[in-house]
Amino acid sequence: MELLTIGYEGRTLPQFVRLLQAQDVARLVDVRARPQSHKPGFSALALFDGLRKAGVTYDSDRALGTPDDVRALWRAGDIAGGKARYRKLVSGPRRPRLQLLLSIAQFERVCIMCFEAEPAHCHRSVIAEEAVRLQPDLGVTHL
Repeated sequence: MELLTIGYEGRTLPQFVRLLQAQDVARLVDVRARPQSHKPGFSALALFDGLRKAGVTYDSDRALGTPDDVRALWRAGDIAGGKARYRKLVSGPRRPRLQLLLSIAQFERVCIMCFEAEPAHCHRSVIAEEAVRLQPDLGVTHL
């Protein structure tokens, strides 16, 4: 089993969709707290429609998004602090959401997404790390 992650920063919607198709992604799970974007095609409804046309299911899981206080740490350059605060959420009160994500990934090829291009600077890397803690045989690929 494998979990994929992707950020849409620097990509157009057609590039993004082609990459998901090339990786045989069946379901994209949007892990932004606010699934909105100034970038054309990446707000929830537009993304849902664009992915549906490409045969990819779109889900939004705001509970796995970063709260404002954690996002503020990342924006201030405190990546380690942001990751530590976010890890407490994912390994604590938001763990059931992570477990649900892993359950879905047993049946479908799943990719989680947010904006940030560099996974090391993003909460989705923490999601992936915590997923591996729950399921040690899980493979992770950052697109």
